[in-house]
Amino acid sequence: GDVCITGHDSGPVFEEQPSSVVYPEELSKGTVTLNCQARASPAAMYRWRVNGTNVPVGDPQYTLVAGNLVISGPLYGRDGGSYQCLAINRCGTILSRVANLKFGYLHDFPGEGQSPQTAYEGAGAFLACQAPAHYPALSYRWIVNEFPSFVKPDGGRWFVSQVTGNLYLAKAELNDTASYFCFTTVNMDISTKSTFSKANQLTVQPHANARKSAPAIKVRFPAETYALLRWRKVDGLLPSKSGASAEGPILTLPEMTFHDEGMYECEAYNSEGRDTHQGRITVQGRLRWRKVDGLLPSKSGASAEGPILTLPEMTFHDEGMYECEAYNSEGRDTHQGRITVQ
Repeated sequence: GDVCITGHDSGPVFEEQPSSVVYPEELSKGTVTLNCQARASPAAMYRWRVNGTNVPVGDPQYTLVAGNLVISGPLYGRDGGSYQCLAINRCGTILSRVANLKFGYLHDFPGEGQSPQTAYEGAGAFLACQAPAHYPALSYRWIVNEFPSFVKPDGGRWFVSQVTGNLYLAKAELNDTASYFCFTTVNMDISTKSTFSKANQLTVQPHANARKSAPAIKVRFPAETYALLRWRKVDGLLPSKSGASAEGPILTLPEMTFHDEGMYECEAYNSEGRDTHQGRITVQGRLRWRKVDGLLPSKSGASAEGPILTLPEMTFHDEGMYECEAYNSEGRDTHQGRITVQ
């Protein structure tokens, strides 16, 4: 009875194999069906494995319908994992491809909104989405003032990144002043869930060239170009005070110090390629030296002006801690170093 008869019997061949499923984590009373069907003679029997161990078919949560596995009330901690179907008869056993059961979710945005943003007529701007925790990947849209009024491309002036969710404005107009809401959607196999952020207030002001603001570098790109932007400091780390401007067309560095001097690069990139432009920031100021633990040596040939302190014919009296102070109308900054005479 258990011998495969050549010319009469045939081993199992899959006609349908299970597919991966993303199930809503918050839906506790639904079911998931993983399909498995094979033709065989005699007819195949079926078993299932999850993460390499046998599924306890017969438990209330797991039912076998023909070859299909039905999971009732799936739970993230209990049922998530990699499933495979075995089709068996006396001529052989075959193992299906892996089907992953994963659980999708989309949390709410945090209760507090973001700081209001100001843009200037004719200049670029962007609003950060900062999406909440989620799985799988989100799709992004932005609401203007109230649902269901969504941001439209408007000839390329607006662009919504489907990577970060950020909203980019290439050329601001006065009538762009409004409240903007990041609208996120997660698509799962049996449902869709959406949520939106608190209001992001954008105010567009006229006369961009007359404003007073923190030092900044600006990069312009054509309005019809859908591009993501990111800044870096070529010869060091990008100052953290650049904040959200590090992903916008204008890099802003408030409260500049001599540490901020250097070459900066803006990279524009999209699916078509990338391009970069560089600009240098130079902080103007005067320098003066002093000896922290004594008087600055006043010997012949000594120089305490400029970036290099020169002390010829050094003696043990010159040992100590020295400080360089850089100062201008915006403020001051200091650095210290120790001189040791061997």
